[in-house]
Amino acid sequence: MSEEEKKTDDEEKTIPRPEGYTIVKYAFGWVLFISMLFGLVISAVLIVAFNDYFSETSGWLVWIMPLVVYALLWIIGRKITEVKVNLKITDEGLEQARLSGSRFYPEHRLIKWEDMKCFHPYGRRNRCQNFYISVRNNMNFRISVPVLALSKWRKDNSDIFEEFRTVFWEMAPDHNVHVAFFAIT
Repeated sequence: MSEEEKKTDDEEKTIPRPEGYTIVKYAFGWVLFISMLFGLVISAVLIVAFNDYFSETSGWLVWIMPLVVYALLWIIGRKITEVKVNLKITDEGLEQARLSGSRFYPEHRLIKWEDMKCFHPYGRRNRCQNFYISVRNNMNFRISVPVLALSKWRKDNSDIFEEFRTVFWEMAPDHNVHVAFFAIT
C-alpha cells in the first residue's frame, strides 16, 4: 500500500468535528444495574462454592468479596459502555454525534429545543458529573461523566463537560427550556 493510500484510509477513519464539545461518557444506569445484579449473583455463587473455606476463616472475606466483584464488574461495565461523543448546541437544538466507542449509543441524535421539557444540570439526583434532559415523545438524554479525574485526559474531559453545561444553561432559557425545580442553582 502506498503512502498516499494509507493516508487516505486514515483520514476516512477519523471524523473531524472541530465545533462543539467532545467528551467521553458512559451509561451510568446500565452499569449500576448490571454490576449490582451480576455482582449479587456471582457473590452468592462464590459464597456457596467456597462455604467450607469461609467457615474456616474469620468471615471478613464474606463481606469483602461482594465489594470486589462489584468493583470489577463496575470497571468492566464502564469500559464496555464508554463512548466518545461530540455535542453541538445549535439554533435547532442539541446534536450528539458518536465519534468512537460503544455501539449502545446512536451514531447521530438531534434533540430539538421544542421537544425538551426541562433539564437537570447536575443530574436528577444532583450528582456533580451528570446532566439530564427530559424529552417529550422520545427517550430522555443523559450524560454521565467519570467522577474521579485521576489522569490529565479525565481532567480535560471534566473541564470540557463543565464548559458544555455552562453554555447550555445560558442558552436554554432563550429557547423556553428551564432548569428543573430541584436542581442546584
